[in-house]
Amino acid sequence: MGKLRYRSMIPNDKPEWLLRLQLEISQAYSIRGMEDTPEDWQWLKDLVNANIMEFYNRRDITVMSEIETAVVTDEGKTVLQIKRNKKVVQTYSITD
Repeated sequence: MGKLRYRSMIPNDKPEWLLRLQLEISQAYSIRGMEDTPEDWQWLKDLVNANIMEFYNRRDITVMSEIETAVVTDEGKTVLQIKRNKKVVQTYSITD
């Protein structure tokens, strides 16, 4: 099992919702773990989407943008993209 790594396109001055999302993903991954399978990528995507919906619904964090996710496979490498207003702000991938 590899390690789940993220890469942020906005390394400084991240919005609070993204920082909280990183924390939620990190906690869930440390409990469950993850393999590079379509089922586990779908689990991660569902986890991220559920947290984003919770942020919108609870309104304890101001999210003024359209946030969406996509699982993308290119040249055999799968990543989860988190997009804000159609622009990728963060990606997650599994590394050895």
